[in-house]
Amino acid sequence: MKKILIILIALLFATTFVVANTAETISATAIAVSESDAGVAAITVSESDLDVGPTLVKVKERAVVVQRPITRLHLTGSGLAISEDDAFDFIHAKVVIGAVKVKATVNTITDSEFAVERLGVLMLDDGKYYLKNIAVSTDTISAEIFGTTTTTNADSESIGELKVKRFEKPGKDVWAGNMVLSGNAYNVYFLGMARNFKLEEVTEKIGNYCEENPDDEKCVSIVAKCDANKEKCAEDVSNYCTENSSDLKCLQIKKQYCLKNASDERCREYLKDLCEEKSSLAHCRVTTVEGKRIIGVNPTAIAAVTAERGESITSLVIDINRPGLKVARRAIGTVTTINKTGD
Repeated sequence: MKKILIILIALLFATTFVVANTAETISATAIAVSESDAGVAAITVSESDLDVGPTLVKVKERAVVVQRPITRLHLTGSGLAISEDDAFDFIHAKVVIGAVKVKATVNTITDSEFAVERLGVLMLDDGKYYLKNIAVSTDTISAEIFGTTTTTNADSESIGELKVKRFEKPGKDVWAGNMVLSGNAYNVYFLGMARNFKLEEVTEKIGNYCEENPDDEKCVSIVAKCDANKEKCAEDVSNYCTENSSDLKCLQIKKQYCLKNASDERCREYLKDLCEEKSSLAHCRVTTVEGKRIIGVNPTAIAAVTAERGESITSLVIDINRPGLKVARRAIGTVTTINKTGD
């Protein structure tokens, strides 16, 4: 197992992780995780579903080159880490957490499969830390923290842990939670940064969907013989949706993907936009926070993550026990938040 991890980390060491909203290029490492994510098979989009938005991308974005494609983007945020012992002992904190495709030569992966690795970078003032063993649900993210000298050493020990929960506030999501670093406990707060799909990102996922589901009427109406050449089908569908970004069929497939991958911030932004237009949709949730109406995403109508075409794992871990956080005096799960979040 250690040999496999070293191979994966070496492959990821040179990965460029581009996030447009922060204008930062981040190199990071990650560790593979896997568990099943039940209950996603029932999520489908009807052929008659017209509540899918007007276009595949919210705004026209500049063309970008992503060295290794981002398959999911879970959190981009900036905020503060504040000592539990002294409110004036605080650190400027920035975080990016996502997942990329990695081709690895291990026995469990065939030529047609790939691994999906979660990776993360945590900036604390001028210090850079790497996040591994990342667990993500629709509203909670946790990870182990490693220092800069451990990026190529799979056997090194973590120096802390992080766990944050999404709080829906007027106009913006706030991620708040706990961090323990080198034995010191902090309360952490990140203002979430909205990130929409780039056209090439969403059309790739639409093409992959049709490659996996060649008999789907939405795909057949775009490319009549998807099952004859699946790889060509994905390319043709992707090209079609790139040229026809307002096509209903393309939008329906995008919605179906996002309902099954709502922990991706790009999907969440899209689903929330649909709710702003029509809050009665099944995936929408309307709550009141501090006397203000908040439109969010209903966690019972979506799935955090669903395996994509070619992934060698059925899902990505959504929860891990974090014993290092037990020193936090006011930890997530022990504090009543109903009056602050609407939960």
